[in-house]
Amino acid sequence: MVKKEMAPEEAYRLLTPGCVVLVGSQKHGRPNVMAASWQMPVSRKPPLVAVAVAKKHLTAEYVRASFAFTLNVPGYGLLDRVHFCGTVSGRDVDKFSAAGLTPVAGRKVAAPLVAECVAGVECRLWNTYDGGDHWIFVGEVVAAEVTPECFEGRWTFKAKEHFPVHHLGGTAYAVTGSLAEVHKRGEGWVVVEKAVP
Repeated sequence: MVKKEMAPEEAYRLLTPGCVVLVGSQKHGRPNVMAASWQMPVSRKPPLVAVAVAKKHLTAEYVRASFAFTLNVPGYGLLDRVHFCGTVSGRDVDKFSAAGLTPVAGRKVAAPLVAECVAGVECRLWNTYDGGDHWIFVGEVVAAEVTPECFEGRWTFKAKEHFPVHHLGGTAYAVTGSLAEVHKRGEGWVVVEKAVP
């Protein structure tokens, strides 16, 4: 396969699309929410996740002050609101109110969950790493919730408005369009595509 060279500073786009999340944070009782796709699980025992947040963002300030954040998984039906939350600063506008999203108190952390999202993960700040122009926040998962019809041990993809979205860059997003399972057949494996509504 012939490949073309690309700029090193654009290499992150090769590792995206990541599932877009809404990062909830709070400082002095003021909630904030931002869109992020640079997130990942990093440990099962203890359960740890990481998210990269630009150092200049209000969310970075809030997480460093409160030692807590939430990762909320929006469905496709929220895409316009998700994009809005990734294009304006919480310094200039109350993003929850402006986007028509509802902050919900976390069970274990002071950071808000987003009521309209299909899943939410509450994190206590475990460690912070310098990632150049971003902070890499590693959080210990202390609570999690999910909409039952969306997840049964894995994402079920039953309704398009609940599908996780993936940021491709700029204003481009991808939505899962098919579901495939891999089954053992003889000495090998076969891919079976499943119908998605």
